[in-house]
Amino acid sequence: MIRIIDDSEVPLVRPASRADADGFVPSITGSLRTSVLYFWLATAARRVRRTGNKHSTMLIHTSVKTSVHESFHEPLARFQESVQDRIQDLDPRILGELEGLWKRENAAVPAGEFGLAPVDFDEVLEMLPSVLSESRIIIDNATSRERLDYEGQPVVAIAIGGNTLSRGLTLEGLAVSYFVRSVSAYDSLLQMARWFGYRSGYEDLPRIWLTEELRGWFRHLATVETEIRRDIDRYMAGNDTPTSFAVRIRTHPSLLVTSAAKMADAVEVYSAFGGRRIQTHFFDVSPSAVEDNLSALRGLISSLDADHIRVEADGRHSRYLWRNAGYKAVTRFLREYSYHPESFESSNDVLIEYIEKRVRQSELLTWNIAIVGKPTGDPSATVDLGHGIAPGRVVRSRLEGDVVDIKTLMSRRDAALDLNLSKVSKEQPLTEEEIFTLRRVQLPHTGLLVLYVIDKDSAPNSKRPSSGTKRVALDAPDDLVGFGLVFPPADGEDSQAKHTYVSADLSGIEIEEIDDAELDALEHEELP
Repeated sequence: MIRIIDDSEVPLVRPASRADADGFVPSITGSLRTSVLYFWLATAARRVRRTGNKHSTMLIHTSVKTSVHESFHEPLARFQESVQDRIQDLDPRILGELEGLWKRENAAVPAGEFGLAPVDFDEVLEMLPSVLSESRIIIDNATSRERLDYEGQPVVAIAIGGNTLSRGLTLEGLAVSYFVRSVSAYDSLLQMARWFGYRSGYEDLPRIWLTEELRGWFRHLATVETEIRRDIDRYMAGNDTPTSFAVRIRTHPSLLVTSAAKMADAVEVYSAFGGRRIQTHFFDVSPSAVEDNLSALRGLISSLDADHIRVEADGRHSRYLWRNAGYKAVTRFLREYSYHPESFESSNDVLIEYIEKRVRQSELLTWNIAIVGKPTGDPSATVDLGHGIAPGRVVRSRLEGDVVDIKTLMSRRDAALDLNLSKVSKEQPLTEEEIFTLRRVQLPHTGLLVLYVIDKDSAPNSKRPSSGTKRVALDAPDDLVGFGLVFPPADGEDSQAKHTYVSADLSGIEIEEIDDAELDALEHEELP
């Protein structure tokens, strides 16, 4: 649903500096023109369906300057009038442009993936004149006299504004966002993302136009949020509270977490992986990186053979396991592996530093190393890695987008493949917590490296129910190598690798302890 605004177009919709704001006139061309046309098409399609929110809004957010907001009104009004007249005159060029745009967007995000019926262009075209006649251009900022008002009749509005739109105001029926404003802090950026939330009855229609840089920033913030949620899960699993365990927030080289005043009590912290499972899901598919990673895997197998470490081969399940390898075999592989820049945690410097710090504490000196493949009786579906190792290629399609992201590589059961499970009930799959409990007992200081060779031609499973996230073929130049690392919990305080986070400084927090008598009284209180 994301559409990229080319960097060359940004000066057409946003002044280069504050000094250029006065007198700036935006150009309704390129991606801005396309986004506005699509907004009217999407609004017409929603009227055909007669479902969901009765209002329909487009957000244009390019600058905080009110003079820039005002500058959009006249060019957009002229564009709207021109499109109205040309549709009324049945101009074949505008009709062809609209039909082509509608068909491309319908093909890119099929309605059927959300259980919705597709809307034909002829039905959309029938509704377009009324949509255009009702469409209003609203400048909503601190100095505006006219504001968005969703009381009463259905509203069709293109809203241009700054902080009032990006922070406080709810945009009803938001269908299209055009967003190029640069910001410097996480909290400001997230507040401006007005496109989150439910879009009942038109889940296939919302679109977001933004720059590649902004998309990268939001992807980073999604990682930050996932990690924060994981830290909060630790509160629930143990006896931690926000006063005893500060949530970590990953930093970014180009963004502040928040303003300096709010960061007064922030301190730097670092990554720790004890009791965690790390895996690659972003991949560099440049030919050189793909070749380097296959070479790194073959080199690892050769080094294990040279060290006379016996392999436990399970051909039926396409699994190979080497036990008690030295940690240097693992760090050598990690050093030779080519990582994608988006691989924040599974990057060589961070992982190697962490392992070496644990080694200095007499932990992670030994590793179990496994290769997990897809069971197959077809030799052509295997990959020869040398020394008699030929696993079946696993299939992992990628999420749609410019970055090769397979989302999930390693199954939870693979984190237990080197454990003795003979006394474990097999009625229910082991949970993550149960696996790490077993590891603490059986292999308290041994790490696990699990490797996978991913079929370069991996395609989505057409029989799998759609989750709303579109998958496409991997289409790599050669088979990819991915890996997962399973770190046993640390004996004492976990080591930390230099991967910078910040958290609140809790050193000055005085925690009031409840004595046992008071605690007993609280536990035996009755509800009214």
